[in-house]
Parts: sequence; structure tokens; C-alpha cells
Amino acid sequence: MKRYYGITMSLVSMLLISGCQGWFNAVPKDTVMVQKIVQEQKPDEVDYEGVLSQSAAESLGLNAVNKYFGQNLQMDQVQFEVSMIDQVKLQELFKEASTVAVMPAQAESTDSDSERTMLTSDISAITKGLYYVTLTTSTVPLENFQIVLNAKDGDVLRILRSISVAENRSPQQDSTFIDLANRFLENHGSYPLSEVKYQPQLDRSNTNLELYYTSKDNKTMRYCVVLNTKRKEVVGFSKNVMAFFSYTAKQSAESAPSPAL
Repeated sequence: MKRYYGITMSLVSMLLISGCQGWFNAVPKDTVMVQKIVQEQKPDEVDYEGVLSQSAAESLGLNAVNKYFGQNLQMDQVQFEVSMIDQVKLQELFKEASTVAVMPAQAESTDSDSERTMLTSDISAITKGLYYVTLTTSTVPLENFQIVLNAKDGDVLRILRSISVAENRSPQQDSTFIDLANRFLENHGSYPLSEVKYQPQLDRSNTNLELYYTSKDNKTMRYCVVLNTKRKEVVGFSKNVMAFFSYTAKQSAESAPSPAL
């Protein structure tokens, strides 16, 4: 358990902040994963073996920022840091995360089995690992965006907008924030809102407020929508396995014993 807690918190910290050391391997500018690009070849002649190129990951990351946050950033206005996590490490983390992903008991529940519902996630679509892209703007130097992409098809699994300015600790959710999250999923979600279920007992509040959504049967993690309560806006989301990792890492932190004094 201690090993999983350390590994998973490291992963989530890398996804939330930047740096991406340890589990992540830096990708040089002229390299796609571990395959060297022959500079004389045209881009369309390079065999990526089913993995997106780094330039494609950068372009998709920029497009995601513009799409989800209503920006109009151009390539000459941003800087990128790109790293990756391979499928083997991802599978190891998922296996260990699955041992601690227990949904908290609901107060109105009387069924002991339902109180021990195990959350899970589907990672079958991730067959080539993940790209982690940090995008920093030249227009607002203190602002950056972290994007996690499926390395095979570029699907956005996580995006978070952050500003390096201290903010007040956010309060617990209210209907305003739930409405914001629901509207965001209606506009940008991969699943119809009718096919997901908001789980208030999973909410977490720190600098930002995190609202969690599962499948209708309460078993499969679908989304974590992140809101800045001071500005009353959505600042990011995670879906599927990334939402699952976010939840299980924090669950481990909450259940870890306090250090002896």
C-alpha cells in the first residue's frame, strides 16, 4: 500500500504540476517515443508505428487549450514541454490503484455490498502509453496548461489550467458549481450527461473543487471536473483512467496513517 501511495501520488503530482520525472521519460525534440526521426525524410514518410509524433502531440495540446478554454493561441505564442509514460508502467499503476478504489458509503445506503462498491476504469483504449504536454504562454507567463493525451489517437484524457498565484481555499460545492460542471460535460463530454452519474460523496476541495462522475451503475469512473470556486469557472477535467488515478491517489493520501510525533 505504501508503495502504491508513493508511486501514484508521484504520478498525479507530475500531472498536476510539471517536470514529469521518474515515471516519465523526456522526449527529445527530434524523437518520437524511442524512434529517431531521420531529418532528411518528409514528415509523412516517417513510420511512427501507431504512435503520434511529438509535433502532433504539441498541435493537439494547443488545439485542446483553444477548444476547452476559448483561447486563440498560436504556435508562436506558446512553449512546450513533452514527456511520456509507457503502457507497461501505466498498467502497473492501474493494477495497484484498483486495490484501493473503494467508493465511500452513502449515508442513506443500507446495503453492505453497495457500501463496498469498487470503482474501476477502462484503459483498453490506451495501447501506446500517454503523452504529457505542458503548454506555457508568452502572453501570460504565470499561466500554463497541462494536457494528457492518448499517445495512439490523441484523445484528451486530462487538461488543467493553472495560474501560479495563491488562491483562497475553496468551499464545498453548491448547486452553482454542479450546474457549471454539468454544462461543461454537456458541451464537451465524451459521454451524454444522461449516461453518467454525479457522486457528491466523492467531491474534494483544496485550491480547486473536484466533482466526480461515474457510470450509472456507480462502478466505472468517468469524469473529474475541476472548478475554481473563486472565479466560478471550470479550469479542467480528467476522464476515464486519469479521473480514476486522481481519485485513487487522493483516497490513498486520506487513508494513510499520520506520521508519529
